[in-house]
Amino acid sequence: MKRVLILSPSAITQAGLSALIADESDRWQVMNAAAQPTISREPGDWNSAADCALVSWPTMGDEQPDLDLVLGLPVVALLNAWSDVDLPELLQIGWVGLLPSQASGAEIVAALDAAAAGLMAIHPTLLDSLLTLNGSFQTKNPQSEALTPREVEVLALLAEGLSNKAIARRLHLSEHTIKYHTSAIFAKLNVSSRTEAAIAGARAGFILL
Repeated sequence: MKRVLILSPSAITQAGLSALIADESDRWQVMNAAAQPTISREPGDWNSAADCALVSWPTMGDEQPDLDLVLGLPVVALLNAWSDVDLPELLQIGWVGLLPSQASGAEIVAALDAAAAGLMAIHPTLLDSLLTLNGSFQTKNPQSEALTPREVEVLALLAEGLSNKAIARRLHLSEHTIKYHTSAIFAKLNVSSRTEAAIAGARAGFILL
């Protein structure tokens, strides 16, 4: 059984999400940060206690979740709107699942399963908003600089959510070489994160999402 850490400023929200997950699947054991006093709440300390984190994002002005607690964990974020979240900060955590705050139990469990497997799940309603936000890609760089065949291979694996180490193993290259290719991809696509690279690469026709 996998363990999911639910992170939310609201105890009511934590209880509701716990019930949704418990009703939908017996594959996930729920942990609430506020209810685990025996585990030190230092940055990254939850890595050994949980397999994935479910973060409920409050509206702007409310207390924000402490993302340091989930560093290194796959994260599924529940959002009301993109204006509620610092997207660059969220993407720096790693590959995440993005769902609307009213997602069903089935959608949450599916996103948790995907995140735990190293994949990225984005709800269609949020994907539309993300593509709109990133519509400047084509304006800034209407004809993206061509990627080499190797860079396309790396980009496709980045889009699958693989880490640099996993990509290096898949392509039988060093992790340093993968970092070099990733930097080149970011520069050519004029992006600064893996999510942006996947979206820009798909829009430029280099890969399929």
